[in-house]
Amino acid sequence: MTPPPDRRTFLKTALAGGLYGLARPATSLAAGTGPAADWIQAARAEIPALQQGAYFQTGAFGPCPHRVMDRTKALLDVQNLSPAHPDNSGQLKEAETACRQLVAETFGAKPTEVAMTANTTTGLNTILWSIDWKAGDELIIGDQEHPALLLPAYNLQRRFGVGLLQGPVGRYEAVVGEVLQRLTPRTRLVAISHVSRGSGSVLPAAALARALRERGVPLLLDGAQGPGNVPVDFHAIGCDYYSLCGHKWLLGPKSTGALLVREDVLAATPVSWSGSGAQASFDNHGHSELQPDARRFEFSTRFLAGFGGWHESLRWLAGLGWEKIHARQRELSARAAELIRQQPQLELVSPDDPALRNGIVVFRLPAGFKATDVYERLHRQDHMLVSPVTEPRDLRVCLHFFNTEAELEALFARIRACCA
Repeated sequence: MTPPPDRRTFLKTALAGGLYGLARPATSLAAGTGPAADWIQAARAEIPALQQGAYFQTGAFGPCPHRVMDRTKALLDVQNLSPAHPDNSGQLKEAETACRQLVAETFGAKPTEVAMTANTTTGLNTILWSIDWKAGDELIIGDQEHPALLLPAYNLQRRFGVGLLQGPVGRYEAVVGEVLQRLTPRTRLVAISHVSRGSGSVLPAAALARALRERGVPLLLDGAQGPGNVPVDFHAIGCDYYSLCGHKWLLGPKSTGALLVREDVLAATPVSWSGSGAQASFDNHGHSELQPDARRFEFSTRFLAGFGGWHESLRWLAGLGWEKIHARQRELSARAAELIRQQPQLELVSPDDPALRNGIVVFRLPAGFKATDVYERLHRQDHMLVSPVTEPRDLRVCLHFFNTEAELEALFARIRACCA
């Protein structure tokens, strides 16, 4: 189908009320009417990326509010006044400490269990390489993993002869059983995504952690799509390790993240990557002692100004209200599922159970259409950012609290036109 010639007119009309019979009475938060809409509209005004088009790519990179970048830039300016001056470096260190404490408070950990990292991948590798792997040892992962976990797993397979097993994660009620039936005496670790990037499936994390602990097998969760998208309580989940990032659903700067290490497994988790900063003390004659807490996994020069910005994003989101944010994401997810059902040529891939809904909605395009082509068309012609995922016909829409129903309806109107 030839695209309509006037995109500005199309978007204006679509955002006003929807096309192709997809609109419904404007009782939504997105319509900008009524007191319930005020907090979303006020928040949207703080996020400059939302002025550039419809943003459904938070699962890749979250758009930072002005205040986050202002805080980051301010700390960079302090640092640049005299990077080696103790007063300036001290301010940067204080920003990191404050962020560590807030990460712990927000996600149900102790500050001593938090190692500040650059991203989720860093935390995953820290734990994967803490194991003294032998040929024939086994690692279990999910079947919808990001390259951040897949590539290190392949590396272990190639270098050490580690056996790699994949358990299906698409059916919530079956995940624990699928993982347990793959356990053998050679299983050294289960590493799996808390929330699947490829479907939005949420792991029954607490049940899996409990079952694995009974069998003496540690659990590492890839939390890239978790915090900010679904509620996360590290201690309630009970996993051994949880790696997360600040730059997706938490709307922080890039190069920010954290690895949560449960206190009772800290001493049994060897440090493989190390450098200046990991030590409590050392000398030049072979003596060294590691930090007594999760800081032992931190080292070298890091983006401390970014941690200050991440602290600001966490404060801002907490001020908006986490329960309100997650309720809004579920509401938008339900509306997306409804729009998908209204287009018979589309197939919902994400779980349709209301209890499992979150900000990730994945659907399958009709036969003959590629997600990459539709992504390009939406991006270039309509200023709408979505994401292809692993399956060639699967398209992912990431719905954060700031997205509007009008944007969502316009998106699916365009998808219908793209697939005509």
